[in-house]
Amino acid sequence: MTTYHDLTGFQRDLLEAIAAVEDDPYGLALKDYLDERYAEPINHSRLYQNLDQLVDQNLINRDELDARTNVYTLTDAGRHKLQCHAETLAGLCDHLRLTRGAQQ
Repeated sequence: MTTYHDLTGFQRDLLEAIAAVEDDPYGLALKDYLDERYAEPINHSRLYQNLDQLVDQNLINRDELDARTNVYTLTDAGRHKLQCHAETLAGLCDHLRLTRGAQQ
């Protein structure tokens, strides 16, 4: 079973991007989302190789949008991974807030 920490940072960012892109999360829309957050432009082959790996790990689905374009959606397992990570981050933020409040 793949855990969130078994994924590369880029793969974790892809899960986030798929959840965040409001219209159809197709490859170039995901690339645009990530390009806004990364210092260097995302290489197409890196993008699609990692999308393929996430499909193979059953964390995302790939469906045909049209003859040339695939759309990517989170599976239940992918949503669960992202939700668990969000809860971990929220807990850390609460901890930091309480720790800083106690220090003041």
